[in-house]
Amino acid sequence: MSVTSVTQTVPKIPVVDFSQEDCLKPGTSSWLSVRGNVCRSLEEFGCFMAVLPNKVSPELHDSMFGTLKELFDFPIETKAQTPQEQPLIDGHVTGPFHESLATGTDSEKSQIFEHHFWANGNDQYRETADVYRKVMAELNQVVTRMVFENYNVEKYLDDHVQSTVSTLRFNKYKKPEKIETGQGLSGHTDKTFTTILHQNHVKGLEIYTKDNKWIGFDPLPSSFLFMACDGFQVWSNDRISSCKHRVNLKENEERYSFGLFSYLEGVTRAPDKLTADDHPVKYKPLHMLDYVQFYVANYRNVGVGFSVKEYCGV
Repeated sequence: MSVTSVTQTVPKIPVVDFSQEDCLKPGTSSWLSVRGNVCRSLEEFGCFMAVLPNKVSPELHDSMFGTLKELFDFPIETKAQTPQEQPLIDGHVTGPFHESLATGTDSEKSQIFEHHFWANGNDQYRETADVYRKVMAELNQVVTRMVFENYNVEKYLDDHVQSTVSTLRFNKYKKPEKIETGQGLSGHTDKTFTTILHQNHVKGLEIYTKDNKWIGFDPLPSSFLFMACDGFQVWSNDRISSCKHRVNLKENEERYSFGLFSYLEGVTRAPDKLTADDHPVKYKPLHMLDYVQFYVANYRNVGVGFSVKEYCGV
């Protein structure tokens, strides 16, 4: 009796190339092609790798991560006093394996953050952080517009953009104490609308797929991971699921990353076109900042895997 071996294909995080000519110009053939790739990726994985080689040079990448190491080397007392305007969103967070610092994205908040750490300012930090912030904000706006077009709800786009507030968060993960066991962050979804991440060469980020597999994110220096998050899931009425992810460190190096974390002020709800008879409303209106506050206040009871469906599902 012969035995036929079956090779299982391991899914990979979709890659969307934003370097095509005219792909950022609405209505062009390149725009429509990229829009299709973006929306399919979000519906299937809740995320994709965005490649922008024309926006992020290797020199910029190296400069930014060199500055991040300097930032996290400041005394814990200095980091703990990081200016915090939005409770639970800005400021300093620390845990057993992970530490983060965050600031608002407007110029005034960025300047206050910079001078908190470097009294005389730091040109390298300011210039590189500003470039990355602009690149990620543009990517967020482009992807959002593509999704709104795809679902024929463009009339809501301007209000959505005006309601968006963002935080720039920097992350450091300590070297694993035991490489074979892994450590970092447990599986979770972000309590944001979207998250865009950029990291150094140390791997560890993993995405949970619809067929219950964890797959690794293997980034390029010019790439970002775009993730749909809990607010996106509510807004899309489950057409796009929040991307569940974790950090599982297996390399004997410190891992650094940073990202643009975007929220909606006011109420998040699905547009009427996304709540047809065959797709009824699945969530009560969501106040995202209240959701964040509830999660942090009740974290010990609800656990890291607490979902937006548990919070406001119908």
